[in-house]
Amino acid sequence: MAKLCEAVANTCKAEGVFPLPEAAVKYGLAPALGAGEARRVVETQKSGLRVLRQAAYHIEGRDTPQAMLFLNVELHGAGSVQWLLNDRTRSSWVRPTPETTTLQAQLVAAEISLTRAKAGLERAKEAVRSTRTADQTDKDAADTALKAAEQHHQHADDQHKQAERALNHRRPLPRISAHHEAGRPTAALTTEVLPTEVVASVQQYATTKLRERGRLRPYDLEESLVQEGQRDRATVVLQRIPFTDPDGTLNEAWRAVRVTGNNRAETCLKIFGLEAHQIITGVPQPMLLLDGEKEDPALILRGLGEILRRLSARLNTEYANENRNIDGIAERAKKIAQVPVRVVIGAAEPERLEASLRDLNAHDHLRGQLAFVDDERALALWSSIVKAYQDSGLLDHLLLNHAAQDGCPPDAQLDTEAVAGALLGSGPLDPLIPLLPATEPATAQALRDAATRCITVMMFPPVPPRSASHVAGTHRKTGRYWPIVRKSLMEASWGTGNGKDGQKVRRRTEVWAAAIGQLFVHRGNLLAVRAVFAPHDVQEGVRPDRRSLTKLLGDCENGDIQAWATLVRHHLLAGLVNAPEKFITSGQGSEAGDNRKGVRRTPLNAIAALTRAFDKPDHPHVTRQLLLSFARSVLQAPDATDGVLDSPAGTFLAPDAHGHPRPDTLADKEWFDDLFPKIAMGLNEQDPSNSDENEEKEEQDDDLDDGEEDPEFSTYTRDQYESQSARMARLRLELIRQVKATRAALDAADEQTQSLKSVAEDARSARVLAGAETAPLDTIMLHLQDIKAMEEMTAGLSKLLMDALKVVMEL
Repeated sequence: MAKLCEAVANTCKAEGVFPLPEAAVKYGLAPALGAGEARRVVETQKSGLRVLRQAAYHIEGRDTPQAMLFLNVELHGAGSVQWLLNDRTRSSWVRPTPETTTLQAQLVAAEISLTRAKAGLERAKEAVRSTRTADQTDKDAADTALKAAEQHHQHADDQHKQAERALNHRRPLPRISAHHEAGRPTAALTTEVLPTEVVASVQQYATTKLRERGRLRPYDLEESLVQEGQRDRATVVLQRIPFTDPDGTLNEAWRAVRVTGNNRAETCLKIFGLEAHQIITGVPQPMLLLDGEKEDPALILRGLGEILRRLSARLNTEYANENRNIDGIAERAKKIAQVPVRVVIGAAEPERLEASLRDLNAHDHLRGQLAFVDDERALALWSSIVKAYQDSGLLDHLLLNHAAQDGCPPDAQLDTEAVAGALLGSGPLDPLIPLLPATEPATAQALRDAATRCITVMMFPPVPPRSASHVAGTHRKTGRYWPIVRKSLMEASWGTGNGKDGQKVRRRTEVWAAAIGQLFVHRGNLLAVRAVFAPHDVQEGVRPDRRSLTKLLGDCENGDIQAWATLVRHHLLAGLVNAPEKFITSGQGSEAGDNRKGVRRTPLNAIAALTRAFDKPDHPHVTRQLLLSFARSVLQAPDATDGVLDSPAGTFLAPDAHGHPRPDTLADKEWFDDLFPKIAMGLNEQDPSNSDENEEKEEQDDDLDDGEEDPEFSTYTRDQYESQSARMARLRLELIRQVKATRAALDAADEQTQSLKSVAEDARSARVLAGAETAPLDTIMLHLQDIKAMEEMTAGLSKLLMDALKVVMEL
């Protein structure tokens, strides 16, 4: 062990990287090495210096900040655990804050109480069964004890469910950072100190979520490992996991955690009959009892070397038996007795080690064959984008120049590492304080709003306007930011527009929605922001309003319609989608059901209705006082610790026409759709919040020749006095409006068609359940004729759209 520590330190020094701490090698790596591995990788030079053999290690990313030194070895099959920061389960965690950490402690206490209550209930039931032949007095006592146990179990179960709901059935994301020793960073990671029971609960939760994702595999991973073993070489990092016992004793476990191959690590432990939390916090001695040893239920084995030694001894004894069970652990685990890995033993910049490893994890999942659900895929892509901005050195430049608000100190500086952690949901939002105006209090809602601005400008970075010398059809300069997002999302060039089937805008919108969702406990459906962003937002970027949240609310109070439109689209939207009671949903057919609140509508329609209500309300009770009270409640709701009317934390009472809370009226989608009903979005029903049109108008104004009058405000007849240049500018603007209006109309038609199909299916189901006969033939024929006519209309629309496309291509 000492030779291995010396070889690792000397090799890292020669390669110019920070090494593993000695404790990590002694207590995390050496005990898990396969038979003979330590001797195989260490050699002694003629000078007497011990180093690693050149064939045993390699460096990736040499001469870069992400450079890592890997040791290629084989570990004991049960010698590593899965990494908690798995990108395929990222949406199962919430941001770590003091509030969520407290709720987690309460949840773990409720779990322990429920476990004890279940055990007490089982004992009480067994006592009742054992008194069947006893006298009546004993039976009555046993029945009384059973009723008390049932009541205690019911109370514990209610407390546990309440604690689960408080976190929306999630857990705070574990905080993992670079490990320091003697004031110097090392090539290892560490977690924060937590109670033993919390560490075990978090690891069990991570295992449960990983197994849920593993069901998406088209094959049985456990049987694959049993039959073929592990062929690929997983990436492993050493991690320090400190925890405290109930008596206050501080312990620390150095463990090898798999950054890639998380499912294989968990499945290997499952084959060996162990759980990941047992490898970390300790294995009960009866589970690994040796021959001739007395059983001691109170004894917990915590040393990794002791755990693996006992496990190997038991399995070797079982395997040596000629009459062993072919389905026993020894037989099933023989192909994974040792597994190939590459262990991180050195890093050029340990502070960036966690981000580099997370990037490996995301890359492994994004480019792998395993199915990747939408939320995790979007979060993994967001992680790649943030890292790309960091690597380019433009993260602080972009945020300070475009996401910072008016009044932000001119000499403000950002801690990019801390900002990245905040935007990735793995740290607090405090690093975003420099983006706020000096007069704006750093409240939770102000920081969350600043994070929303940052995510928006990073996903839809501004593209420099066309220069005066730019020739149509030639290469457009996209600036420094747009290529970063393009490379991370592997998009086509800027000149290809929105791509096939709106691929660019759809992908960026999904990633934006997933990144925004990390700011909330109750995340909404990614499709709930469908069609909110347009192709123009991808091509030219979104330029956020520089006014602070306080300034925007103040302008709305003064009747500024554009301020309200900006507030709804860029500030309220996140809270409307990610609320405990969703105000805006995806509007998909899956929402059709008896328990669905409100009407089914597209997200764009809901936003347009809320925006228009400021100037043209469709409900007599809607006032600006109501709208502003609702807006403030949406912005403040995520920070609430209590709910209303037996609803989860973050819910609030609906405001009345004067802005005061209405007793016994929950603000939910049903209330929202009643006050802001679905609108027909045609040419005369344009959304006044369309800032893109205003930006386009400003660009076209700049294109006018000197002395020409803006056609939008001309008092003359256009046919007589409008110049060709002005007419071109006007028609281009009108074309943008017409395209968006047509798209909205087609969205509405698609929504109505979905409703038609849903109603038809419900009617058919009702007929079958009622046992009634089919409808009259003449009625069916009328419906068929109408639907056939609509089908022919859609075919004609398709031809018209193709003709329009050909004309647009000639612009």
